Amino acid sequence: MNAKKLRGRVDEIIHDPMLLEVSRQKDTAFTRKRSMGFEDALCFQLDMGKTTIQSRLNRFYRHVKGGDPISQPAFTKLRAQYDHTPFEVIVRTLVHDEYSGEYELPLWRGFQLLAVDGSYLQLPTTLELTREFGVRGGGGRPSAGISVLYDVLHGWVLDACITHTDMNERVECAKHIDFLAGELPQVAQRSLLLLDRGYPSYDLLQKCNENGLKFVCRCSAQSFKEVVEAHMGDSVVTIKNGQQLRVVKFLLNSGELETLATNLFDLPEDEFPALYTLRWGVETLYHRLKREVCVEKFSGKTANSIRQDFWTSMALLNMVAVFQKEADEAVLERQKALPVKRHSRARNSDLIISLRDRFIFATLCGQPEQADLAMDGIFKELARAISPVRPDRHFPRTHKPYAAANSQLKSCL
Repeated sequence: MNAKKLRGRVDEIIHDPMLLEVSRQKDTAFTRKRSMGFEDALCFQLDMGKTTIQSRLNRFYRHVKGGDPISQPAFTKLRAQYDHTPFEVIVRTLVHDEYSGEYELPLWRGFQLLAVDGSYLQLPTTLELTREFGVRGGGGRPSAGISVLYDVLHGWVLDACITHTDMNERVECAKHIDFLAGELPQVAQRSLLLLDRGYPSYDLLQKCNENGLKFVCRCSAQSFKEVVEAHMGDSVVTIKNGQQLRVVKFLLNSGELETLATNLFDLPEDEFPALYTLRWGVETLYHRLKREVCVEKFSGKTANSIRQDFWTSMALLNMVAVFQKEADEAVLERQKALPVKRHSRARNSDLIISLRDRFIFATLCGQPEQADLAMDGIFKELARAISPVRPDRHFPRTHKPYAAANSQLKSCL
């Protein structure tokens, strides 16, 4: 999917009359003509700007609607009349389109490389959010659990959820597998799931086998007894429920023992270290979600607005993936005639800023001809905002206190 097709598809979804029917909280919502209608409200929220709501409303009316903007309290009442469904529908529809088989997607040895990981979002401190999502840790601040199924080679979020902070990551992973097998069976047949050490369990690995998914999972010292006791190198063991697992054990550069369990029996042993390293893409996704998309800078303090912002962020991440591919192609084209030492790609932070500040207002809210010109201008700018690709660089992982990273939020403003 390219940016032009993306724009047309999102515009089509937003203006589908059935979307309002499945999204509104009451049958009487949006039955009267308003200064900001349902479609306008969705476009406005997709902008994902991180200034105040009133500043964004002023800008929206100045550049798109014309006339006097509505107030922030009026918009708060307006968005309460529909749930998060429109933004989830955008994500689901774009995923089905992208993985329908129409487009050539990046594969690894013929596999779609998918990773599952969970994380937590800090929420505004309100009684409603505390009751809805619960609190995490001793600070008493409400937080939500989130989980994503992520294509590490293509940069797309295939499935996502936001739930109670006491979520069970294995349960959420099982739901991702159900989604994959039920909604994208053609993808499930060629999927290779990369799982961290908190996920392996008898039931979950059995579920992968029953749905035809290949997996490579990292195992801890408290994992299956047969896996823990397997010798160094390559071996095959049978665990308690009768499943056969291939176990690959090796030492990392740090001297730490790495233990991987898999149902891939034909892959050469020496390819597993590099393969599992690709799971790091889902960790990068969460960095982007929290530090660049700034998902935790929520635009409301109700459970409904939290879910709206979460699914809008998922839509934005997939839009970034589309823009990344097209912008990288523009970078390569621009560098053909230049003496460059290494390959470069469009800077991710600039992609996100362009999507926030220009893509939605310039394309979804404008005329098709103007939208095409706007996108051409965006890609020309992105081709000059580049970062060199250094695949061999390695940095030690540091665990900084969460509060120390809050200073990075200033980049979102």
